[in-house]
Amino acid sequence: QGVPPAAPGEEHKSLLQRSATFKAPGYSAHASDVNGVFKMLLGTKPAAANPNRVSESLDYEPIQNRVYQDRQRMKKDGKKKLYGYTGHTLAKFVVTLTTGVVTGCLAVALNYFVNLLSEFKMDFIQTTLTGDATGGGEDVKASFRSIAMAFGKYWLFGSILVSIGTAMVQYWAPAAAGAGVTLVMAYLNGNHIPNLLRVKTLCVKFVGTICSVSAGLPMGPEGPMVHIGACVASVITYLDCKFLRDGKLDGWWGHFKLRQENIKDKLKVLDEIVSDADHREFVSAGVCAGISAAFNAPIGGVLFSMEEACSFWSRKTAWRCFIAATLSTYTIQVINQKAVHGAISPEKGSLQSMEMKDWGMQLPFLLINFGMAGLLGAAFNSLRMQLWKVRAAKTLHIQRILEVIGLVFLIGLCGFFFGWAAGKCVELPEDWWIDKEKGTREYGVRFFCGPDEHNDIATLFLSSTHHTIVKLFSMGRVDAIDGEEGGYDAHFSTSSLALYTAVYLVLMSIGAGLAIPGGLFMPSIVLGASWGGMWGILVHQWMPTTWNVQPGLYAILAATGVLGGVFRSAISLVVLMVEGTQGIEFLPGVIMAVVVANWVAHHIHHDGVYESELERIGNVYMLRDEPPHRLQTMKTESMMATNVVGFRSIESVARILEVLSNVTHNGFPVYVREHDPESGEAEMSSDGPQGTRLEGLILRSQLLVLLQRRHFCDTHGQPIGRERHEGYEYELENEMRTFFRRYYTHSRYESATCEALQQLHLDSLHLPLGNLYLDLRPYMNRAPFTIRGDSAASRAHQVFLSVGLRHLIVVDANNQVAGIITRKDLDHAAGHGWW
Repeated sequence: QGVPPAAPGEEHKSLLQRSATFKAPGYSAHASDVNGVFKMLLGTKPAAANPNRVSESLDYEPIQNRVYQDRQRMKKDGKKKLYGYTGHTLAKFVVTLTTGVVTGCLAVALNYFVNLLSEFKMDFIQTTLTGDATGGGEDVKASFRSIAMAFGKYWLFGSILVSIGTAMVQYWAPAAAGAGVTLVMAYLNGNHIPNLLRVKTLCVKFVGTICSVSAGLPMGPEGPMVHIGACVASVITYLDCKFLRDGKLDGWWGHFKLRQENIKDKLKVLDEIVSDADHREFVSAGVCAGISAAFNAPIGGVLFSMEEACSFWSRKTAWRCFIAATLSTYTIQVINQKAVHGAISPEKGSLQSMEMKDWGMQLPFLLINFGMAGLLGAAFNSLRMQLWKVRAAKTLHIQRILEVIGLVFLIGLCGFFFGWAAGKCVELPEDWWIDKEKGTREYGVRFFCGPDEHNDIATLFLSSTHHTIVKLFSMGRVDAIDGEEGGYDAHFSTSSLALYTAVYLVLMSIGAGLAIPGGLFMPSIVLGASWGGMWGILVHQWMPTTWNVQPGLYAILAATGVLGGVFRSAISLVVLMVEGTQGIEFLPGVIMAVVVANWVAHHIHHDGVYESELERIGNVYMLRDEPPHRLQTMKTESMMATNVVGFRSIESVARILEVLSNVTHNGFPVYVREHDPESGEAEMSSDGPQGTRLEGLILRSQLLVLLQRRHFCDTHGQPIGRERHEGYEYELENEMRTFFRRYYTHSRYESATCEALQQLHLDSLHLPLGNLYLDLRPYMNRAPFTIRGDSAASRAHQVFLSVGLRHLIVVDANNQVAGIITRKDLDHAAGHGWW
């Protein structure tokens, strides 16, 4: 009992030679009684156990140890592959290309299903109201019964969709909730978020986004597409691990088993490209591909990835992002021939270019437009944060589902009630028809209006968000102006747009934070476009026709301003809107909108949506690009963690197990004797090291591999139960570097628990563990980054972020370890709020 099962090929090895295997952590347990079933379905009030261990840091720093350096010298002396390059470059290129193509395909599929479900929803609503799905036929009169029936069907249809999406999030993939951009940003900053980039999160994100957008929630697909692109990149890089290393293909195709070992050998090249640093580059490319596919704007996607998502940027990362973004947009246009460059571009001929005198004459009205857009963005952020106080706990599954169903009810109630009570019948423009003779409309809800009219409020609330944006941006068509003052038909009344703006702000704030995938880009654009369109119509009515006032242009600029007020971005928003609308001639106004709206919003509410969301999460430690002001006057010794636990270069297994069991640290300094600091030889004694002079750094994952492989030795470093073999050391070092690719890929915090130690089955050896030792010298990082205790804390922040460290050791003048700094210490020392 307790003896580990022998791996294939190890049946005849002794216990000291047998390797243990880490098992994947369980994600759910089957309820054994009725109470367990109810608890599983309803959820529990307390949060998950040990919440502070959810987030771990990523290891971007390369480990400089003796075995790795010897291996690199051998590679350098060996022959290279094609044209002087190894297979690593090709493998990275293939991963980048595949990420862009797959992300583009998913964007096309998502858009197709959203359009399909939205058209189906609008058809049965109009059929219920008028008895004719096309909205044609004779005039009909409103009746309470028909309105109630249509509203009930709308609510039922939306409730079914959102229940599916929310249930998948709550019971299967909680990491798929919301837009996901904030957590992806935290991941690229150096935080490992459990289950954020796995296959099931990708599936739930895709299906949940279809459900939320099709149901008419104030959400968009742009934010989820960022998360989807990141998941695609991660899944591709880890694909061979799941299907080949785990032997999952053995049971699928028997004839494939003969070739599996050969394929495994060829895929060993992937071991060199899945370090945390390389994985960060692929995820960055996936983020860029996702946002580019959402807006059909590759350059804007690259700038968004650089300005907002990525904390580490290089020329190599820029190339990967650019290739992935280009391929994603190209894939969309190849599959969907109707797709155009610029997903939210106004209809052709709807807007005219502005001359400099036009900008100057309308500047006061434009400044009011931009300032109000910034106010709307700040109001949304403030209202969203106030609603956090009344949100259901994330572990209360039924309440979280009911929250989303309640929002569907509110949207339907507003659309049907205001459409009946305050909606105005406006003549349907010619370009809104698909086939006027058959009565088929591209856009516009007839409700109870005439055959050639649409109800403006019902159209705004119940129609597709994407189509609403395009129509608002297109207000100002040249052929819609008859030349007479006041004869301009805006297709939406100012009172309807004002009502819609106020109500949509509240609905959008309620929707932000629900347990269903959905982004905030589209809602922010709709909010700004409705306000800007209303203001543009008023200005057009007040000013002479020679002023070239275009409500659609005001809508575009206000939408840009709201985006700036909500997200607090600048350059990327300008390029996304210019590319997305194909309005390069409106670049001066777009730039002014971003600058003014950001300035106004900042003076009302300091944090943007991403910063406030990170504050809310609490256990994610986000390091800003610039050191906070508070760190300028602090020293590293005032924020470092003291009483650092370390090991000798040759340490007993008993003490290593004791330390790993009692602490959850992931990095341990390695000490040497004062009299022999160069060789690293440490004579064994029972009282531990006499000094704390630093020789290197060893990671918990490296110790687990050494224990797993039974890499024991005596007090002088001589192997026990095995023979010294150079190839075996290379294989062991490679397993250390790919530890989190092989085990605990999506839940690294599990490696710091007692369960990981129990899976080693060391108690089955029946030997005194105090007499067994581990030689850390060949595998420890011999060049860890250090800093003096009297250095400025801001310098530690700069070093930590620029290099991508996980541990920064604080030493004194004699290289004695005084403390250690992690991103948690930096975040706590910096304080909270906007810096």
